[in-house]
Order: sequence, then structure tokens, then C-alpha cells
Amino acid sequence: MFFCAIMYSDASVFSESIKLLSSYFGKAQDMSDEFDFNFTEYYAPEFGANLKKRFVIYSLPIATLAEARLNTGKIEDILSSNGKRTVNIDPGIISKGGVIVASLKKMPFKEYLGDGVYAHKVLEFHDGEVLSFKHTFADYRKNVDFFKRYI
Repeated sequence: MFFCAIMYSDASVFSESIKLLSSYFGKAQDMSDEFDFNFTEYYAPEFGANLKKRFVIYSLPIATLAEARLNTGKIEDILSSNGKRTVNIDPGIISKGGVIVASLKKMPFKEYLGDGVYAHKVLEFHDGEVLSFKHTFADYRKNVDFFKRYI
């Protein structure tokens, strides 16, 4: 199952993101409740305060996770303002084995997919248990029940 993790501070930017994402990935099928993204200050210089986030499930299959990340990057660029992003959109896949997110940041625990994109396994599903890693983002840990609905 394909999804996008969408982080924003302005609800109108979220709505516009959903419209633009539909041109690549079809209609949004489901989404998590909106939650405060207050797990880190990493994004504050670019996005400011009061960040929100949602996970959105999409209907169309994707060709590759790398291609999906390149397309979400185009949407981030379209919606940027004054040289700064107003939205961060990370595509990912939910499978019986876990949750993998596409990333542009190289790290030893990520696998290279091509075109500057890396696969980051943030959750693993095994024998009915959900395993996280020291590099699993807090917002993914918080939303485990949302992801479990799609395995």
C-alpha cells in the first residue's frame, strides 16, 4: 500500500498538496488524523512553528519508490515560497514486512534506490508485533495503529 507523509503548517497548503498528489497517485483513499509534529526542531528554520502532519493512503500503484520521491519533490518545489518549502512530502510503502519511507538523506541504515533516493525502513512487522529501530521517527511510532490497518 502506497502512502505519503505530509508535514505542513498551513491547512491550505495541505489541501493544495492533496490536489497535486492526486495527479500522480490518484484519489486519497484514507488519511490519519492530523497531529502536531513537535518531535524535533529540525524543520523549524525552514517551516517555522506549529507544524502538523498526516499520513495519506493513495489508490494508484507506483512504478518505483524513487520515482515517487522525485515526484513529491516536484510538488514541494511548486508549493515553496521565498526559497523555502511550505510542505514536506515523504512517500512510502506499507507491506506485510513493515513500513519503508523514501528519503533523500544518505545514512548507513538506508538502502540506495537510485536517483539520489534511499529506502528507510522505519517499522517492521513480525509475528503480530511491531518493531521499531533507534532511527525510527517518533511520529511513525505514534501512528503504528494507522499503519497496521493496511497489513
